[in-house]
Amino acid sequence: MKKGFTLVELLAVIGIIGIVSLIVFPTITNSIQKSKNNLYQIQIEDIKTVADKWAMDHVDYLDATHLNTIGIPLKSLILSEYLQNNNIVDPRDKSQMNGCVTISYDNSISQYRYDYVETTCEQAITNGMIYQYQNGTWNRTDHNVLESAAQTVINQYSSHNLIMVDGQTTDGFYDEGDRYVFRGTTVNNYAKLSGGSTVYRILSIDKATNHMRLIGTNPVANVWDNASGVLFENASVMTVQLENYYKTTANGILANENKIEKDAIWNVGNITSDNSYMTLKSLEQERTVYAKIGLPSISDYVGASTNSDCHTSILSASCKQQNYLYNLWAGKDTWLINTNDTNVWYVNSTGDLGSANSNKIYYIYPVIELKDAYIQSGAGSSTVPYIIQ
Repeated sequence: MKKGFTLVELLAVIGIIGIVSLIVFPTITNSIQKSKNNLYQIQIEDIKTVADKWAMDHVDYLDATHLNTIGIPLKSLILSEYLQNNNIVDPRDKSQMNGCVTISYDNSISQYRYDYVETTCEQAITNGMIYQYQNGTWNRTDHNVLESAAQTVINQYSSHNLIMVDGQTTDGFYDEGDRYVFRGTTVNNYAKLSGGSTVYRILSIDKATNHMRLIGTNPVANVWDNASGVLFENASVMTVQLENYYKTTANGILANENKIEKDAIWNVGNITSDNSYMTLKSLEQERTVYAKIGLPSISDYVGASTNSDCHTSILSASCKQQNYLYNLWAGKDTWLINTNDTNVWYVNSTGDLGSANSNKIYYIYPVIELKDAYIQSGAGSSTVPYIIQ
């Protein structure tokens, strides 16, 4: 008679098979799940690529201030035929994907970032604009949209018809054609950076870039350059003193570093004689340097006065009249950013413009340029300054 397996042998085989299954099955399951996850990530990358194509086709729809996120429902990318598949399924669980693609600006790499979330755009976006494709057109819905700090200030004065032009002598906010400035003795241009204790004054707003320049109100006394150099980009005032100011915690710069223009253009053209205000601005623009932090220029000081005699002759004693910068600097010899070929321009303790050897110990009032920032709160007054986030 042929012998079969005994019960013990069968149980042993079954046990071995069970053990092998316990070892192999999770591995197979994990491998399948990993494969599904990989397919999902590939699908997400395809969606991001399509969103990048949409952004290139609709550059005007993006936020130039980089403060707001753009949201596009996945359904809208399908309806507009940026995605050809009408039924995009999540390979992990076979559910239909119907989420939101977000487009935001990443300051750390200076590029737009594309993300996909399986939720509505209203839920995905804190501050931004949502674009939906309906009846052959893209329609925009604002969702807690943030305005740039510069635009908030401009709108504040514009909405009340308070923007003034050259020739007027009232304290306030002036349109100079290429920039906005505050002029007068008493103006509400006080500001703080969120997280910092230093009070700044708004020096100017560039109309082309919508960037805002702030001047610090805590002066530092020092030489322009120990080696008697006069050019700003070579002097120790830029390479040492201003660099140290940039790294100081109290002024809020490091806490808001991604909002500061690190390659700001500073007009450092030589001024060798008395000029009118308009000529002065033109001469300053003849030479420029790039730096993340600077000093006020002669035109900044002259432009802060409402006195017409000062605008006709920059060496006029009237430049200190109706001038908030003079009030800030009164009693202090203050370095400016321009030279006259051999010396460096400064404002003396009585408010007059002059030039001096670069090894003099005068005061430094640092200037920074803000780009991607918004006003969190405040009224711009000395008691309730703007808080810039």
